[in-house]
Amino acid sequence: MDGLRPAALNATDTPFLSQLAGEGFTYDHAVATFPALTRANAATLATGHHPGHTGIFGNRLWHHELGHIDTADVEDVRRFRDVGAMSQATIEERLSRLGHSTVVIGNGSAGCTYLLNPGSDAGHGARIASVATDSEVHRSVPPNVMTGLEDLGPRPASDDEALEWAVAAGVVSITTNAPDLLIFWSGQPDTAHHHTGLTSAASTEALRRVDQAVRTLHAAVLDTGRECNLILTADHGFCATIESLELTETLNEIADRAGLPPNGFVPTFNGGVIFGYFEPGTALPLRASVASQIVEQPWAGPVFCADAYCPADAFPLSLAVGGDSPFTPDLIITMRADPADQAGPTDPPARALHARASGTQAYSGVHGTVHPADMRIPLILHGPAFKPRTRCAAPAGPADIAATAYKLVTGALLDDADGRVLTESLHDGGSALPAVERRIDRGDASVTLSRIEDRCYLLGGVSANRISTSATVSQIRTVP
Repeated sequence: MDGLRPAALNATDTPFLSQLAGEGFTYDHAVATFPALTRANAATLATGHHPGHTGIFGNRLWHHELGHIDTADVEDVRRFRDVGAMSQATIEERLSRLGHSTVVIGNGSAGCTYLLNPGSDAGHGARIASVATDSEVHRSVPPNVMTGLEDLGPRPASDDEALEWAVAAGVVSITTNAPDLLIFWSGQPDTAHHHTGLTSAASTEALRRVDQAVRTLHAAVLDTGRECNLILTADHGFCATIESLELTETLNEIADRAGLPPNGFVPTFNGGVIFGYFEPGTALPLRASVASQIVEQPWAGPVFCADAYCPADAFPLSLAVGGDSPFTPDLIITMRADPADQAGPTDPPARALHARASGTQAYSGVHGTVHPADMRIPLILHGPAFKPRTRCAAPAGPADIAATAYKLVTGALLDDADGRVLTESLHDGGSALPAVERRIDRGDASVTLSRIEDRCYLLGGVSANRISTSATVSQIRTVP
């Protein structure tokens, strides 16, 4: 459920999800893969690999040959994969080669649905998108399922209303073909949170709709007489927007002061985080100068910088980004968030600044920072394969979900995955392995990491000082 905060689960708005949490195995410290952005986590969920290997770091990226990449756009993602991004086989492709049936149903952007199963273009499992151009709605869908989908009628014109169409498509897939693995991605409550705020009436209604969506899909499986192992999670949490800042001019001025040529530093804006890219061949001292200036900005939270030129007040990228993808941004600049509620996502929601390019839309809800409220996600495992009525304090994340789902279907391990099988959740599994936490301080910022054997999880990070909303930069836009 895109953007579902753990704190949003309650008996009034999400009674079924709350029931699943009470009956199943729940992780209290599950976190998104970093950065806490939709398409980065979609690629991780599909492959079991973190962005440091897939190269899919967020919703908007840049490549020195292709230019700006919008991962909501299927053709942009295809072009990016053509130059080597996300080269790993997805779990759907691996399962298909073993003779297992899979289907992905996406109610997010068309690019997100594609990232969840790009192999469907070659017949490795089915892909159904409720938000897409007509040519991208159906890929490798079996004929009997297509007949059932045609009976549903046309997709609604409104992307928001397409959620219920996607649920109906899920029911058709389950009852007609009974796939071994079904991945369902809901675009809500993310859309409502961004546009109307985390506690708005629209967001409350979105939560009720996704609760009903999961209930309907779960019941459809049980009605077939098959067992259902259900894993419920999200791709990120959320913060309420304090202010929305247009930062294009500010970043251009920083690059100019450092001595870079025009377009020598390219920012891409992803809500609570900015990715910075230098032109290939840019000298290390110039890169270091830009990084040092950005760290000092009053709107900047923890900044992650390539190890070779990381200033003292920034964090080395190697701490948070595993892997050596050539598509890794040179700088990952998270926006400052209030240090309140550092222990995790609570209500009232945590608050953060929103970064955007000049002339683009301000949002009432933001994610992508490293505040725990953005990093923390729900993770509920329910069904006969899992231990009942258990809460677990160990960290876990989307790469682990991929490894665990693959294990449930095949009984085998997902080779070379960044994720681990969540053995402690399995009915016949042992206790959770011990986790070792480590806090790292740089300047007025800190990040906390947790490690289980050789798996590392970024739990969150904050800057010590509260945000002054009086005069952060001259281009402030206050969000109602």
